Amino acid sequence: MPFKRILCPVDFSNSSLDAFETAIEMTRRDRAKLCVLHVIEGQPVVSEWFPAQSLGEAMVRMEEKAHQALNTLLASSSSESASLAVATTIVNGVPFVEILKQTKTWNADLIVLGARGAASVDQIMFGSTAERVLRGADCSVLVVRH
Repeated sequence: MPFKRILCPVDFSNSSLDAFETAIEMTRRDRAKLCVLHVIEGQPVVSEWFPAQSLGEAMVRMEEKAHQALNTLLASSSSESASLAVATTIVNGVPFVEILKQTKTWNADLIVLGARGAASVDQIMFGSTAERVLRGADCSVLVVRH
């Protein structure tokens, strides 16, 4: 069954980069569209010691770095992705929640993600992003293990 709209969340861990390569191959094979998603997982810290303006500036810097990293990722695979329809999206939030939201918003019929990402305390306590996406997704999910 060919897929038409593939979502590939990346956190720039080795596992997500392997998943990205798989998503590129599948996008080419199926002549699909690919959306590469990065979720900035940041818990805002607000106190009298950290002004709100500084928090906003920090978020802007994190988004700029994420854009740079996505552009570098796409440039590194330019020979493979040059003729493909590839979009990029950066959002803020909890990774599995934002992945599931983007799946619906973008109308993806496949999610390709790495088995192990950049671990956080939440993942250790409550399970991995991949596990949560598998449980909550309304479409097919391919978990890449390398």
